[in-house]
Amino acid sequence: MAIKKKSTTVSTSQLISAVAEKHSELPKKVTKEILQEFLTVIEAEIARNGRKVRIDKIGILQVKERAARMGRNPQTGEEIKIPASKKVAFRAAKSLKEAVGIAKKATTGAKKAPPKKK
Repeated sequence: MAIKKKSTTVSTSQLISAVAEKHSELPKKVTKEILQEFLTVIEAEIARNGRKVRIDKIGILQVKERAARMGRNPQTGEEIKIPASKKVAFRAAKSLKEAVGIAKKATTGAKKAPPKKK
């Protein structure tokens, strides 16, 4: 299921081709419909229902509220009020972090010995 590297971004059509190649029993058109529906359901759950979406081996997508706050106009230095807003947040799964090589190293649980007194 190798995706031909043209750029640093993998498009939806490249994902469809890769899945269709791996599952030759499914026509590419059916694979496209399944993947498009999958993405539509994710969007609906996050945007309309405000629910977290957990995708195994990938991570969690969710809407987070940003509180209103004071900011500063960098050109004039004038204080401005930034209104409350929402943003989509992504938290990578442990397996994805490990695959990329950014997972935290596990601590052994052993305690350090106290420093010796002189």
